[in-house]
Amino acid sequence: MPRTPLIVGMSAALAGVLAAAPSAPAARESVPVFPAGAQQQVIDVVLSNTASHPRIGLPDFVVGARATALGEMAVTLADVLAYDLDFEREFYIIPRQTSASVPAASTPDTLPFARWTSLGADYVLLGEIQDAAGAVTVTVRMVSVRAASPGKVSWGQTYEGCTPASPRYCAHAIADDIHRTLRGVEGIARTRIAFTSDRAAIRMAGRPTDTAGYGKEIYLMDYDGANPRAATANRSLNLGAAWSPDGQMLAYTTYVSQFPDILVASLFEVRRPTRPGAGDDDVHNMFPAFSPDGSTVAFASTRASRANWDIWVVRRDGTSLRNLTPNTRETDESVPSWSPGGNQIVFTSNRSGTNQIYVMNAADGLGVRRLPATEYKTDRPRWAPAPFNYIAFVTESGAIHDIAVLDLDTMQTRILTDGVGSNTSPTIAPNGRHIAFVTTRWGKEQIAVIDYPDGKRLRRLTDVSHNTYPSWSPIPGR
Repeated sequence: MPRTPLIVGMSAALAGVLAAAPSAPAARESVPVFPAGAQQQVIDVVLSNTASHPRIGLPDFVVGARATALGEMAVTLADVLAYDLDFEREFYIIPRQTSASVPAASTPDTLPFARWTSLGADYVLLGEIQDAAGAVTVTVRMVSVRAASPGKVSWGQTYEGCTPASPRYCAHAIADDIHRTLRGVEGIARTRIAFTSDRAAIRMAGRPTDTAGYGKEIYLMDYDGANPRAATANRSLNLGAAWSPDGQMLAYTTYVSQFPDILVASLFEVRRPTRPGAGDDDVHNMFPAFSPDGSTVAFASTRASRANWDIWVVRRDGTSLRNLTPNTRETDESVPSWSPGGNQIVFTSNRSGTNQIYVMNAADGLGVRRLPATEYKTDRPRWAPAPFNYIAFVTESGAIHDIAVLDLDTMQTRILTDGVGSNTSPTIAPNGRHIAFVTTRWGKEQIAVIDYPDGKRLRRLTDVSHNTYPSWSPIPGR
């Protein structure tokens, strides 16, 4: 039985949402569905050829005779699955509106092959929903329409645990399975993004209501911007959330005590958030980042000089507090990000006169060197997950702020955004193939996502109020 998730000290609304959140539909324990006795790993060479991009048709899922009430679920499954499969650019998904007039088929041998061939499809992804005594199962089959043997099922799977209340998550799980099994790609459809927003439009508490601004709370949303829900509700400033490597905790900066300090809150255990940096009126802590093993938090703090910022590390329980930049009393060091192996930390420093990005040993703060990113101001570095070897950051030239990446193999920099609006605060998807960031290109601060390494396929994730400080979660179960 899945654990009941809860964030103590965060919003009760989020606790209810998380408590009802589905576990991943059981797929690996299921058997391939067609033909009888076939092995799931028998994959058509065209599907698994990473140099090609098979054209996939995706009609509405068919509902069984006892599942007629699940028609809305069937449409949602197909719509979301089409978006998820298109997101990774491993397949070309024939637009569903283009194929809407193609007659439905519940079995491979009843597919209207000529109609799908005329649309350019190489394969059709058939989906069927069955309801047996209230137990819903979803079956998907990748059927060839062009090869020497039309109707051949190259991949098939049955999923248990899908429900009418969670069709999106079911579609996400199917998409991740398809990407991993057929293309060798870790899909991120089940991931989430934490971010800061003032969308609740509630005045901050503890200050005169005629001068207080709106509170900024931490929110969570699906990777595609759907299902936003509040994670905090303290009517203060909450920002810069960071996920633990197992996705079980969030660390974030809060001003709930009128000074910035870091809270670490569990998403699944009933316990009060902890304050590993122990901030107070004189000691301000911001910008937490979990180490890859989850045991340690790096953060920026003023505790050494009460004025300038240094990079500190502390174990999650508040012990072993250490300053990694003790000899920089006249400059500011902030916004740390760990390397995938946990042996280095990249950070921002103005020790050269303007903000630039530097890297140092995580164990002792030695080996500091400036990275040759650009000649302009740089900020907000984020280290990509393995096996990728790049750092995403913000480059500033005059009034222009863009998202750039530094290839650590070649030490070459590439600017990914187009100079439209202000583009800041990058966060990297856990498969390294996408970067979400804050942009003002639509007026207010909104969160968008682009692909790495070409910066293409700009997609808007938020459209309400101001939204900042995105942070991409790990892949569930990885």
